[in-house]
Amino acid sequence: MNLETMRERIPRINSWLLAGVFFCIPLQVAPAFWLSALMLLLWFVEGRYAARLRVLAAEPLVWLFAAYFGAYLLSMLWTEDVAWGWRMVGKQQFFLLFALYFSVARREHLGRYIAAFLLSIAMCEALAFYNWTQMHVWPGLPDGIRVDKGLEDTAPFVDRMMYTPALALAGYLAGHRVLFDTRTLRERLPYVLLFGTTALNLLISGGRAGLLGFLVLLTLLVFQRFARRPLLAAALAALLAGGIVLGGYQTGDYFRERVDRGVDELLHYEERPNSSIGLRIVYALNASRMIGEHPLLGVGIGDFRSEYEKINAIHTPLWGPIYNPHNQYLYAWANAGLAAGVLLLLVLGYPLLRRGPDDGRQRIRHALPMLFIPICFFESYLMRSNLSMMYVAFLAALWCGLREHRA
Repeated sequence: MNLETMRERIPRINSWLLAGVFFCIPLQVAPAFWLSALMLLLWFVEGRYAARLRVLAAEPLVWLFAAYFGAYLLSMLWTEDVAWGWRMVGKQQFFLLFALYFSVARREHLGRYIAAFLLSIAMCEALAFYNWTQMHVWPGLPDGIRVDKGLEDTAPFVDRMMYTPALALAGYLAGHRVLFDTRTLRERLPYVLLFGTTALNLLISGGRAGLLGFLVLLTLLVFQRFARRPLLAAALAALLAGGIVLGGYQTGDYFRERVDRGVDELLHYEERPNSSIGLRIVYALNASRMIGEHPLLGVGIGDFRSEYEKINAIHTPLWGPIYNPHNQYLYAWANAGLAAGVLLLLVLGYPLLRRGPDDGRQRIRHALPMLFIPICFFESYLMRSNLSMMYVAFLAALWCGLREHRA
């Protein structure tokens, strides 16, 4: 095989490597880095730099994501704890990888990328159901593959904080296939089953933000299906969302206990030091105080931890310190200033408001930001590598090839 023949095959190879990145989303993130490194190497071997760089330069998301990463990088100039700062900057690196993913993604292979993601989710759900059965029904079963994070986690590879938002997106994609992409019962049945198992998996996982994201996407899906009948859509969405929550509350002890505990912590957070909801309220209050003291530039991405400890010791000494306010909006502004906060709003809002072609995938383009906008109030999800990878990779696959498509 000569060099020219190999270069012709590289786009197909890189597309399969990108599908591997999608498969890694609910698993461990380390293999995705190796796949990305190989992808980048082949990108350089392929050549045609001028043409591909022109495509990248014409894509607004490339510049937007690079600017968002750059805001954190710039804050290193006023960071004192440089070692911690570089560690936290590293958590934003998938926003730089967007350009690579966008460049190698092929428009005609979107189905392949989604299939790789859903296959991985289905595997994780099967393992999670086994773990739940072993924990609650038949304790004598051999231990399954289970993440070593919390005693109540059933997810196999990542904790519920990162697992359940991926489940939420998988549920939406399965529902989308049922409503828009399949015609026969035989085609729909696998996706109906996946949608049902995903909803059940969310209820046994205990991830409240992920469940919220799922309900938001379920509502979006219903409104997309009945776009010309908004009153019917509102009634169906309320019925489905209410049925899932009420059914889970009535039939699942763990789900009911998580809901009751959350309500109690919300109402009495000052009396519940270091409770899950109480901590999030305290984190938000202290991060807001930090922003009040450093509104323009932030404290620097490496110094959030030390600055938070000072504020926490003064205002909320009964609560433990933290390096992350569990709120993406406060995280961006407190760490890297007003510019980072504005850029975050664009990172989430621009893909939602941007107009794309009516090509059958415009509905999914809206789903990504609709998932992350609400859940980012409860955790810095775009700082979590698996989920920032999910956001970046899906947007790259959904927005690639538009110029060729219009032509």
